[in-house]
Order: sequence, then C-alpha cells, then structure tokens
Amino acid sequence: MENKSPQKELSEFFIEEIIKSNPIFLKEAQSNSMATTTITPKIIWRPNNYRRKIEVKEKTNSGINKIRTTIPTSSYSAHTKMLSIKDYLPNITIQYGKNTLTGIYSQNRIGGVKEHFLIERESIDEINKAIDEKKEKIRERIDIALDRFIVQFKLRIQLKKPEWDRYEDFVKGEEYIDKIPSEVIIHDTFFKKVYGQGIEFKNSGKGESPVVHMKNYIKNRAVEDISPQIAEEINTFRNSTEIILAQFAEQIKLHLGVLGGIDKSFKKFNRLLDKLSQKKLTEFR
Repeated sequence: MENKSPQKELSEFFIEEIIKSNPIFLKEAQSNSMATTTITPKIIWRPNNYRRKIEVKEKTNSGINKIRTTIPTSSYSAHTKMLSIKDYLPNITIQYGKNTLTGIYSQNRIGGVKEHFLIERESIDEINKAIDEKKEKIRERIDIALDRFIVQFKLRIQLKKPEWDRYEDFVKGEEYIDKIPSEVIIHDTFFKKVYGQGIEFKNSGKGESPVVHMKNYIKNRAVEDISPQIAEEINTFRNSTEIILAQFAEQIKLHLGVLGGIDKSFKKFNRLLDKLSQKKLTEFR
C-alpha cells in the first residue's frame, strides 16, 4: 500500500470535497460534449379508424324509423340491428347499435389517397406533443358528433362518458419498418402489417387511448439511433473532465504548498517568541 504524506492526503481530500459540493466545475466539459447531437426526429403518421362509443338505452323501432326518415342516407341492417350514418358530420360516421352509440373518424382523401401527416420536430417531446394535439382534435370532433346526435334524436344515455373503443395508427417512412418485405403479413399484440408498406399500431386493451404504442416505438427508435453518439459523448465528457480535474488539482497543490510555507514561518516565529520569553527583560535595556 502506498504511504501518502499528510499533505498529499489533505490535497486529495480537499479536491474530492470541492468537486462534490461544486458541480459547476464540470459544466464546461458537459456543455461542450452534449452539443454534438443533431438528430431531428420525424414520423409519417395516419390516424385510422379512430372510434369512440357511449352506452345508450336500447333503441325502439319508432326511434329507428324517425332517424331514417330524418336522414334518408342512413342505412340499417336487420341482421346486425345496426343503423349507420356516413358523414353525419364531416369525416365522422355514426353507428347506432342495440345499446351503444359509436362515432368513427375517417381522414380526408387527397387524390384518392388517405391523408398522411409528416411530423418533424426538434425533440421527441415536441413530436409527442404534436401527436397528442392532433389526437385530441379528433377526439373532440367525435364527441361533438355523438353529443349532437344524442340531442337531435333525444336518446336516453347511461351516466357515462364516451370512451375509446378502437384505433389504428399507421406509420411508414421509417428505416426499420420500410425494410419489412412488402409481401409479409404480420398480426401482433400491439401492431399489424396487412399492407405492402407501413405498419399499424392498434389498441391492446379496452378503453386504451390512441398513439400509446406508436409513441413508445418512436422513443425506443430514437434511443437506438443516438446510442453510438451517447457513447462517444460520454468518452469526450470523461476526457474533458480528467483534464479539468488535473488542472484543478495542480492549483490546489500549489495553494497547499504556499499554505505549508506560511505554516513553517509561523512555527519559526513561535519558536523565536518562546526564546524571547525566556530571556530576562533587563537584557533588552
């Protein structure tokens, strides 16, 4: 075991305690190393088949007839006992079942193709915020349609609010997803692939809100993409920190050397005082 001098032990202890209580000494290395991340997250997303439902009292034949008379474009299936009204409000289809009322969102079509959203932001948090804002707008549109239909036809409802019944979040334009061969069909607990391109994240439980699994995927892929950079930044941070600590240690040792010299001078001065106190005062007359 190395025998350290009291001065060296004090020096090392002093450095360690100052760094513990003053993390500001590490700020420069940290800010320089963390400034290299340049990844901009993005996603191509299509919210699909978003459904919300609410429980209602069982419908009557007279009630069905009134709705069909009021809305001639509605359709009724005697087999399923389901009344459907497409585009009751723009992009919203209403389905009136035995004791449930469901609102279904469908996105716009542009040139015969369903509308997709390219969401690109500076951070994962901003991506998630933009996705949540869009999801919330869809929720509001569905709930407005349900409420208007209930009021218009004086439906009796249970003491419950609408809840999510189903959703599909279609995603494409992402490296791993686009590598899946177009002929491959996948049915998983959290997603499915039934088209040539892209996958659809789906609900895995009753009442589950949309975009949950999609946002988890985005977050995990972002971590995988930046992990090599994180390793490089940690190494850069470690090297910068070692340089700063070495320079700081030299300064501390220098100051301790000066303090040591002052301490020796005080000891000499005290010994001189002791000698003077032992002499007779008459010798200084």
